[in-house]
Amino acid sequence: MKKRLAIYLATAMLFMTVSCIEDEDDVVLSPYAMMDSFSIGSVSSEYPSFTAEGLDTFVTKTIDFSSRRFTIDQVAGEVYNVDSLPFATKVDKLLVNMQVTGYASIYVDSIGLYDYFSSSDSIDFSYPRKFRITSADSEYSRDYIVKVNVHQVEPELMVWKKQAAIDGLCPLRALEFDGSMCLFGEKDGKWAVAKSELSGAPSWQQAFAEGLPSTANLATVQLFKGALYAVAADGLYTSTDAVNWSQCYNGNGLVAIVGSSDADGKMWVASADELFFTTDGVNIESAGSLPTGFPVYGVSIASYILSHHSGIVRYMLVGYADESMDGNVVVWSKLSTDEGWARYENSDNPYACPALKGLSVVRYDDCLYALGGAGVVNGVDVDAFSSFYISKDNGITWKTPAGFYQRMPAALNGKDVPFAVAVDSNNMMWIISGGEEGAVWEGIINRLGFKN
Repeated sequence: MKKRLAIYLATAMLFMTVSCIEDEDDVVLSPYAMMDSFSIGSVSSEYPSFTAEGLDTFVTKTIDFSSRRFTIDQVAGEVYNVDSLPFATKVDKLLVNMQVTGYASIYVDSIGLYDYFSSSDSIDFSYPRKFRITSADSEYSRDYIVKVNVHQVEPELMVWKKQAAIDGLCPLRALEFDGSMCLFGEKDGKWAVAKSELSGAPSWQQAFAEGLPSTANLATVQLFKGALYAVAADGLYTSTDAVNWSQCYNGNGLVAIVGSSDADGKMWVASADELFFTTDGVNIESAGSLPTGFPVYGVSIASYILSHHSGIVRYMLVGYADESMDGNVVVWSKLSTDEGWARYENSDNPYACPALKGLSVVRYDDCLYALGGAGVVNGVDVDAFSSFYISKDNGITWKTPAGFYQRMPAALNGKDVPFAVAVDSNNMMWIISGGEEGAVWEGIINRLGFKN
């Protein structure tokens, strides 16, 4: 028995030895060279902020980007991040996490030297770097150009470009119409309009408005179903070219257009004591008596589809209930599904809508922006065009923007001039001022101009 066991063990050891020798001879090193994944670790960025004294400063924040994978274009041999890192991000010392088939080295300089890659060594990505992946059998290699993209401008910063003034036209109302920016106002005692294409430097073409009576209210000109509308003491007027106007409704006592929406299919018009609406610009129906405190003087209009419900339109109306336009500004709102309008009670609100001379409100970046001349904000006198007042909650609270971000053109600060403001389909805000120091200002928040 012992003899048989010894022979068996000896035979097994022989087979095991032969097997091991055969396994070593059969090892084949991989001929593949490929970058499978790429990511970076934590980065430091500087963000605009305020000191305790309210002065501009920067604060440094460290952000973990390890979960953000980079795009690897295997055909072009390029590696990059589609979403650029925040403005002012420091990328000169980044740690890299990379998975490869083969082993990796990093291009050092133009003489062709390579260093082996180490995940514990930081890499300078302030310029594109070349990574070489070499197969395990050292027969093949492949190069990748790695770029870490960083925003070159502060995305939240609002930048302004100044253009020449519109000669002799006192601005009342601006809006985009038929691919152009249109400015309505008064010139030489007559109603006039100036048009300019949206792209490039403004080149204004002026003309006197034909067919509008002297009682027309051009401050509330509104676009509805492809045509322009304005009210006058004797009815409603319309135009398809902003120059030639004709009466489309004959009725006395209209004061202002107070809302319109193609999505809702209605335009709202007010007299001194009654509300009306029309669905075609010709036939007008009464919506009942004008609610107490309803603003029909110095009004700004905004209407927009709710972000969380595409079938509902919100109308916003900001202005004065008294023709003298003294006292507090009032804010009213209405959903297209509501029967009537509702007033925001702001008597105890520390951030009520500011009472500014020539107050204008526009919808921009999914918020409401208010601006105007000198006025009173929460009991404190403020200079003309000292700041925007921004509402992110549909007109309930209004606050000045913080940091370096959404600021007015500095040259407008303190200037008591007539003006009109509009937002076009390119996310550009236009502030058109008149008078001796008049100018056309075009502004945009940088990120709203980025291409997708």
